[in-house]
Amino acid sequence: MAAVRGQYRHIPNALHKPGGRWWEIRGLVKLNFFISVVFVGQAFNGFDDGLIGSFQAYPSWHRALGYPSSSAIGLLNAAAYIAGLLTAPVAGYVADKWGRRWCVRYSAVAGLIATAIGACAGIDDASGYAFFIVSRIIFGSGLAFCVVISPILLQELPHPSQRVTIAGLFNTNYAVGNFIAAWLCFGCSYIKNDWSWRTVYIIQIIPALYLLLAIHFVPESPRWLMSKGREAEALDFLVKYHGDGNPNDELVLFEFGEMKETLQKERELRQDTWREIVSRPGNRHRLYIVLLIVSCQNLSGTAIIQYYYTHILKLVGMTDTQQVTGLNAGLTFWVWLAAILGVYIVNRVKRRTLLLGAWSALIVVNVAFTVTAAEYTRTGSAAAGRANIALLWLYDGAFFVVCGPLFFSYQAECLSYSMRAKGMMLWGMVNKLISIFNAYVNSIALDEIGWKYYLVYTCILSIQLVGMYFLCVETSGLTLEEISAVFDGPATAPPINAAPLEASVHEKKHDMPLPRAAKGDRIEK
Repeated sequence: MAAVRGQYRHIPNALHKPGGRWWEIRGLVKLNFFISVVFVGQAFNGFDDGLIGSFQAYPSWHRALGYPSSSAIGLLNAAAYIAGLLTAPVAGYVADKWGRRWCVRYSAVAGLIATAIGACAGIDDASGYAFFIVSRIIFGSGLAFCVVISPILLQELPHPSQRVTIAGLFNTNYAVGNFIAAWLCFGCSYIKNDWSWRTVYIIQIIPALYLLLAIHFVPESPRWLMSKGREAEALDFLVKYHGDGNPNDELVLFEFGEMKETLQKERELRQDTWREIVSRPGNRHRLYIVLLIVSCQNLSGTAIIQYYYTHILKLVGMTDTQQVTGLNAGLTFWVWLAAILGVYIVNRVKRRTLLLGAWSALIVVNVAFTVTAAEYTRTGSAAAGRANIALLWLYDGAFFVVCGPLFFSYQAECLSYSMRAKGMMLWGMVNKLISIFNAYVNSIALDEIGWKYYLVYTCILSIQLVGMYFLCVETSGLTLEEISAVFDGPATAPPINAAPLEASVHEKKHDMPLPRAAKGDRIEK
């Protein structure tokens, strides 16, 4: 492991020069634009996830679907996750076999097909519920591909000095998509026919089509290229985008050497098989973190707010369609601000500090939220109802401060290259399993026991806090390869040392020929 935490920041590079700004470096401008395409996939996910909760406030949507019961709505939500559960293992295999970008392509195609089917629900004699549930199944299969693989791309594509910030920005795009969906639903709520919800649903064609076209231009992961023996293409990527076209860039040569040595060591240890993954303590520790983070992401109580916001407001006496959709639209903007705050502080505080601090705050808000809900149910107090709505906003805010920057990136950076797709596949499958539970059980539990259901999450949050304390490791200031050494220890870590690489970099500059690009691309300065 490198002798000094974050030593790569001191290796000469275009971005590391005094006053160096990424928007003035042509290679990084192009790379970050390509990365923004991956962001669109998560915005698409947030847009789609925000629709069902808002649609429940639309009488026209209920009519088009044949007035589904709470149980039927729960199944409608669960259908997308059941499909995702079945397709997540395929996503991991495709990503390792044919590359990360094919997963995004499938997600876009599935989005186009699903939108067309869902928008036809309830037209003429069409079975509204059947059409819509088929649409949700297709959507779920596609979004699973995108959500499982996108965090991997955002660990493997960015410049090392920007990796944490870019990976942290990924989930803020979920909030952006949710925000757009909520305000469109609010505006369309004034339409008094089926087009109130069909219009919003059809708009999903726009991000799906953009993804399908734009992903073609996004470069493939250099680590994936190197794992397939395409080292020249991997070096070409690093030179073109991390070194701004300079084949003698010292950071580029450092990254290339670090990746090559790490992948070689992983091949020797055969860490690409499940048998080897579960047999090594460091790998089991990684998997425990994956399971902890996915439980925090999905068993925090925020799923109730996301899908049953209308139901929660009904519990405190708020039923007007415009009022409900307007409050939901405001909440999505608040969530986005919280996620941006998280991205701002993620490079300024340690990972463990952010995780433990935000989760402690979430537990405090959860308790207050439960108390005010109980008080309103018992007395009908308007003050308790208003306090409950305010605490609901604080609940989501505290959650997204940590979820925004870490819950899609922390587990991905902890996983070594050889098990990254498999680990994220496991994350995706467990994510879908818990989401199925949330989608189907939450609505029934809220109907049956109301505010008492929040107490279940008080207990879960407390257990998760203990898990964070004992399992989560500090990864601040490290490259992906250096993080691998944190888990594997000095006996099994790849023998990477920044000092020798820096000392030999001048010799490498003269000995290492610049490879030709795979498709005739010239390296630009």
